[in-house]
Amino acid sequence: MVHHPGTRHIEGHQRGGPLVFGTLLLVLLAGCGGRSDKPAPDRGDVVARPVDVYRRVGLVAGPDEFPVVGSFGTLAGPADSTLVVFGLSLSNSALRFQREPTGFAGAYSVRLSFLRDSVEVRRVDRVERVRVASFDETGRTDESIVYQEVVALTPGQYVVQVEVRDALGTRGMKATDTLDVPDYRVATPRVAGPLLVYRAEGRESRSELPRLIGNPRRTVPYGGDSPRLYLEAYGAAEPLPVLVRVVNDEGTEVWSGNATVERGDSALRRATLDLQTDALPLGRLWVEARAVGDTAHVGRTPLFMTISDSWMVANFEEVLELLAYIANPGELDSLKAATTAERAELWDQFWERRDPLPATPLNEFREQFFERVRVATYQFGESGTPGWKTDRGQVFIVLGPPDAQYERRLGQQALAAPPNALEWIYENAAGARLQLFFVDRNGFGRYELTPSSESAFRAVARRLRPRD
Repeated sequence: MVHHPGTRHIEGHQRGGPLVFGTLLLVLLAGCGGRSDKPAPDRGDVVARPVDVYRRVGLVAGPDEFPVVGSFGTLAGPADSTLVVFGLSLSNSALRFQREPTGFAGAYSVRLSFLRDSVEVRRVDRVERVRVASFDETGRTDESIVYQEVVALTPGQYVVQVEVRDALGTRGMKATDTLDVPDYRVATPRVAGPLLVYRAEGRESRSELPRLIGNPRRTVPYGGDSPRLYLEAYGAAEPLPVLVRVVNDEGTEVWSGNATVERGDSALRRATLDLQTDALPLGRLWVEARAVGDTAHVGRTPLFMTISDSWMVANFEEVLELLAYIANPGELDSLKAATTAERAELWDQFWERRDPLPATPLNEFREQFFERVRVATYQFGESGTPGWKTDRGQVFIVLGPPDAQYERRLGQQALAAPPNALEWIYENAAGARLQLFFVDRNGFGRYELTPSSESAFRAVARRLRPRD
């Protein structure tokens, strides 16, 4: 990628080459804005599409064709203000690029409008350029661009309007949300955050801008870099002990640890903390942080642990379970029999055979498959079973989201409430209409295909697999 003014390049956040952040703007404005990361209601009967998984936990997200994801965090600001850190994540593939003498160039615009009592009190308008060296880079679907804005706000509640557009194309998104800006003027020690970051150097005083690069998607690939938290504490005369917990959607603790926020003074102390990746399951989690003894102020942010190439290498037997949904027996036998040295070549050949457009830099089939795996992992996890292994996860991975879905009551207690079954309908699954029923037989949220539905699904899956 060609360096240009206003672009900061960061090495090594994901496998497969450097992760390049197209734009990093830290601009201090006086006034307003911000939002807490509160969990959004999650209706189990609604099947999420890729960006929906972010929207469901309170992040800002665009449509599937323009998968922009944004999030907010807060830190103490100078005097009586609060700093709101807004981060925006998008991929090169979301933008249209034009050829230049030294490569390819794209651009996107960002507008943030902050309103209080229906009156716009601040607006941020930016147009940012992205340059890449090769055509292959224009098709990257990972988080290749991160935009960041820091705004000083007075505490209170606001409405923020976010608009992002491809400056050279027609795609874009608009979102409106309510933003809560906390007051960090404290009489007793309090912790802000936690902020999930790629990099953080901290700051010496509340009047400085934070020197950090946030993780807007709150997503960390399993087997890659550990989730990194940036913590600040205010009003602590001595180093402040902090309790950090990771919980699942049901509130069950999956990891906890103690940290000490010690660098700095009573006005502002700071610390970074790396979570233990091997102790965290795949899927959607929540990170909580609070000062020990302070139960009134608990900072909370979502965390998505996603499948990565590192995870696939370390869990090859489970990867074969994933591929069983789409591979023919001969391919699976070859992968099982291969040595570690041979697997990489067979792995590449497996996806090359399924690439619908070999002339393009992106293998659309592979991207879609693993995007479905990620969504299934986030959404369909059941007690003791990761989402991609559940019946709903398997169906979603093979067929994608259903065309229609309904809650049903099945069995001897058909008239009892609440509904104990889900119906998914695919209007054209391998050329025919497919109706599937998942039943929660024991009332514990474990939805299993009925025998007839499982038989119908397996038959469709076999027809979709390539022949030997």
